[in-house]
Amino acid sequence: MSECEGVTVVVPIIIIGQVIKASIIIKEMSLMLNILDFEFEEVPIGGGSLPLAVNAGASELPLTEIWLSVTGSNQYIFMYSTIGWQAQITTTSIAPELVFRIRRGGFGTNSPIVFQTSDSALLIGNTAISMNIGMTTAFDHTELPPTSVIGVAQQYFLTVQNIGVGNASIVGPVNLTGFVLG
Repeated sequence: MSECEGVTVVVPIIIIGQVIKASIIIKEMSLMLNILDFEFEEVPIGGGSLPLAVNAGASELPLTEIWLSVTGSNQYIFMYSTIGWQAQITTTSIAPELVFRIRRGGFGTNSPIVFQTSDSALLIGNTAISMNIGMTTAFDHTELPPTSVIGVAQQYFLTVQNIGVGNASIVGPVNLTGFVLG
């Protein structure tokens, strides 16, 4: 048991990773972070240009964007996103693999990637000739911003690219939320 500014925190010691995580949480509790900037963009199901076809081999497509301003070097950027999409499965061996990226400053390939993850849909033993499979991909990302973005409002883009062999569509909702904490 540890005490941190009048709050008692029970820290079970199971494995080394948990102990490190628990000590970081205790350390952060004493900092009392404030929300310095916040923005979100949500495109509902069927809103905007949804559904949006994401065909295999096509270029990276922008889904939505937000602006965040970092004013000091001791601030954190925290972002999370949720994307509703549909895999268009035609055989058991063809499945889309979507790469979701957050880019800073633009949505083109020359803009730096802040975060990247992928998701795919493949049903083992699927005997249907054709079907649409509803999927939801969610992720979060935290970073200390590079010094080049301090004091300058930055645009962050959520993008998608299909690197698999089957087609998909973004059906929504699509959410990108960002905080600057300090």
